[in-house]
Amino acid sequence: MTADLQIWADGQLQDLLTGVWETRHSLFARFALYGAVLASLGIVLAPLQRHLREWGVVILSLLALYLLGSGAMTISAVGFSVALWLAVERWPGRTGTLVCWTLIVALAAYPWLLPAELLVGNTSQMREFWAFASNVWLLRCIAYLVDRRSGKLARRSLREFLLATLFFPTFVNGPIETTEQMRDGRNHGPAVANWSEFRSYLRTLARSSARFLLGILKVLFATLYLGIDNDTIFATSGSAFSHPRLWLWPVELYFTFYITFSGWTDISIALGRILGWDLIENFDRPWQSRSVAEFWRRWHISFGIWLRNYIYIPLGGNRRHPNLNVQATFLASGLWHVWGALKALGVTGYPPEAWIGFILWGFLNGSAVAAARFWNNTSALDSLRERLRRGLPSIVRHRAAQAMAFGFVALAWIPFFLPPWIGIENCWNILRRMVFLG
Repeated sequence: MTADLQIWADGQLQDLLTGVWETRHSLFARFALYGAVLASLGIVLAPLQRHLREWGVVILSLLALYLLGSGAMTISAVGFSVALWLAVERWPGRTGTLVCWTLIVALAAYPWLLPAELLVGNTSQMREFWAFASNVWLLRCIAYLVDRRSGKLARRSLREFLLATLFFPTFVNGPIETTEQMRDGRNHGPAVANWSEFRSYLRTLARSSARFLLGILKVLFATLYLGIDNDTIFATSGSAFSHPRLWLWPVELYFTFYITFSGWTDISIALGRILGWDLIENFDRPWQSRSVAEFWRRWHISFGIWLRNYIYIPLGGNRRHPNLNVQATFLASGLWHVWGALKALGVTGYPPEAWIGFILWGFLNGSAVAAARFWNNTSALDSLRERLRRGLPSIVRHRAAQAMAFGFVALAWIPFFLPPWIGIENCWNILRRMVFLG
């Protein structure tokens, strides 16, 4: 082997080893590993009284922030949380509300306010971690502020606030639970008072461990076997693949996202139950939905509840301008995802022209929900709906509705997953090729 060839081979081997290392120690792998260790430590807290046990979980959550992030960012997170809690609880009136919302805006703008060295952490996935985590954190803080200022929520202690907003099993990727939902979901957990409770907890531990492993297997399967051709399809507008493969691709996008995201959720819920909290389920067989609106009641359920309670209903809900409210809610969802991508990639890596993918995805889904509302509520269409009801068996109508909802949602994922370095026109070109026009 020549010297040049040997150098090339050594370089290839180094790249391979680096790739294997990054794969094994990705954000997901670290989250699962650290989560399992910290949850095991949480079981050790079982003999303590509830309030001491919960303070222990808060400390474990801060340790998770340090391990996945950095010491500086952990201190900043604690400082912000305490400041927001004090402002909400101890600073009444309009001035206090202004201070609270100023803190919320500061949290949203933190990538541009904090020194760059704070975003350099203990892992190579520091920016990715904070992009996910701060998205969830922001929504929890907003919920607490709104509920307390409106009088819907009783005052909660600093311990309960920190626990709900920084809870390590759900801090990275949800479910997005409010302080009240966390309080309602707590149970005996690892603390048991008698033999019956001990046996019950052992069953919970066994089921949670199985679900934890299932979540890992789902994410690994999606990572290794699904979505491999995404970048090539986007870059070539689908021309590098046959039409049958291109038609299967949106279905693959759908299930890649579902399997990956639900895998994260499986692990989060499993860790939460091990520690003594019954967390909200984030998915309910979304592929069975008969409309896009139903899909969004079954997909990322905790986020949908948040959007309904803090965006849709305050805008007027079904009472006035419901279609505009739907579009505004989906626009907020799209911009929330834009914000996450900006934090992960930066303004240079995710310029404004790349934002259109998320915004278009939101507009498409909002339009589909509004169109379904028009179909169901317009009296001029009563006769047509009645003819369809009489002319087609219920099972046919049911399956057709499921197929149309599934197909629309799958196609709408295309702009959602558009890489920021590829123009939005490639989505249109892919759709044209799918129908033999390109």
